[in-house]
Amino acid sequence: MKRLTIALLLAACSASTLAEDINLAALGLKAVDKKGCHLSDGSVEASTLNLMTAAYDEPGLSHDSVIRVITKAIDAGCDIDEPDQIGVSPLNAAILYNQPELVSLFLRHGANAKAKMVSQKASINGLDACGFLNLLEAKEQARDKIWKLLPACKKKNQ
Repeated sequence: MKRLTIALLLAACSASTLAEDINLAALGLKAVDKKGCHLSDGSVEASTLNLMTAAYDEPGLSHDSVIRVITKAIDAGCDIDEPDQIGVSPLNAAILYNQPELVSLFLRHGANAKAKMVSQKASINGLDACGFLNLLEAKEQARDKIWKLLPACKKKNQ
């Protein structure tokens, strides 16, 4: 899911809407399943883990609050490896958005770094987390902390 969609979903959020956790109703979001694994604004539905990963750096949301929502979703049994519409898992989304704290969180909770992406986007189809990280590294060199979290990955230019 694109960050722009996330920004639109979260635009109504301000610091006052945050208590201990994110007030999803104040964001216009509601869980669409019993476990809370998917959220919707009435027109768009997305995995809670992917949505919250994309929301991690949004203004007005604290990292701790987003992590609590992610952790609750994982604890509820939500699929930690569920891809979004273009084939990006929460782990790969955290790599894409350069969020080492979330990469570490997903890995600690059993995210599969070796899972191959299935996507209509040829540039990412068939890539695992290491391949995706290499692809992103070729475009921009700003993921040193994530490389350290995935020691099995080897940079192609080494």
